[in-house]
Amino acid sequence: MLITYVTAMILVFVLTFHFVLQGPLAGKSFESTLTFGYATGNLGEFSLIFALLLFAAVIHGFNGIRAIALEWLHPQRRAWLLNLTVLALIAFFLALGSYTLLIAG
Repeated sequence: MLITYVTAMILVFVLTFHFVLQGPLAGKSFESTLTFGYATGNLGEFSLIFALLLFAAVIHGFNGIRAIALEWLHPQRRAWLLNLTVLALIAFFLALGSYTLLIAG
């Protein structure tokens, strides 16, 4: 549960920044923030914040899915398989997201 709480606290701050960046407080219309140039510019300029967003969201989300699956399925002998699957999915999506941040930024 500690992982869930820590990643949730990180997401509160990082998502607030992300929503402010996309909202009217940024001084641009919502439609203009959807352009490819604006998105890649933000990825390059705020790459650390978007990396934090990526890592916190992936870990928080998959840890929540793991907790739900453990409650629903009650796997006593195969809990290690569920944990291994979740860790593999976390690694895959973190690698894919990190690659995207490096290429776009």
